[in-house]
Amino acid sequence: MKTQIGEPQDGTLTQSMDVGTKGFDEFQSIILTKSKSRTADQKRKVELLSLKYQMEDYLNSSQPAEKTVGYFLKLILKTLNVQQKQFAEYIGLKPSNLSKLISGERPINYDLALILGKLFSHNPMLWIEIQAYNELNRLQHAEDKYSNYSLTALINHHKNAI
Repeated sequence: MKTQIGEPQDGTLTQSMDVGTKGFDEFQSIILTKSKSRTADQKRKVELLSLKYQMEDYLNSSQPAEKTVGYFLKLILKTLNVQQKQFAEYIGLKPSNLSKLISGERPINYDLALILGKLFSHNPMLWIEIQAYNELNRLQHAEDKYSNYSLTALINHHKNAI
């Protein structure tokens, strides 16, 4: 009778291994061998997936350094070894407009977010969310006027108006 392996109770799929042990070295060797046997297309997909996760992680972090839509697009183009001018022509954008997007001078629009989403197999909202995240952070840190608003002040204002 075949023994069934149950799901791990602590959420890990493998047992812990100490670095430098024989088990770790064997595991590392297997991973490296698998990695080297990937095709160029598989490697590109892994790299693009890694960049997608970096974008998602950025949205879920509280990093002090702003990373724009253009920053991530530039990384993707570099990973794909595609020149900005070629990319701009492919998606029907003026090279100068793409350059402004990459430098952060121009915001992304929904049409371009849909194109990028389709090209790189990302949810188009990821691009929009990065832009919105940055804009909200800029506003929150640039102007103190938002500190004047509170629920207590609103209620008091309403009571005084009556």
